[in-house]
Amino acid sequence: MAPPSPTAYGTVRDWMTREPVGVAPDCPIRRALALMGEAGVRHLLVIDADRLVGIVSSRDVGRLVGGERPADLGEPVSRIMTEGPVTVPPDAPIAVAARLLLDERIGALPVRDGERVVGVFTAADALDALLALVEAPAR
Repeated sequence: MAPPSPTAYGTVRDWMTREPVGVAPDCPIRRALALMGEAGVRHLLVIDADRLVGIVSSRDVGRLVGGERPADLGEPVSRIMTEGPVTVPPDAPIAVAARLLLDERIGALPVRDGERVVGVFTAADALDALLALVEAPAR
């Protein structure tokens, strides 16, 4: 019996959040924090003129406290964002995206179709996919 294909368990497109929350690079950190709370997310994509330029995570915000030079919450998110984030295409197998999350020690992957951002795939999405697989009735 042949092993299942890499996409047998789904692709990123099947599990990603389709409308990620994004901000401009000049968005004040204070506003970004408020958006995270309002939307119930831990990652914000930083978009400049329809181009992904970075990502801000709750971990980045956590570095504000006790850092060498704590940021002023009025400063732009570009000060704390991770530039050039690792991305994944929507047709990537779940296992490939999950491995990227683990290997890169990150919590989210922006999903790009060419240059266009179409979603975000998080560690929680990877866990949802895994649970769906292990909790599925045996065939």
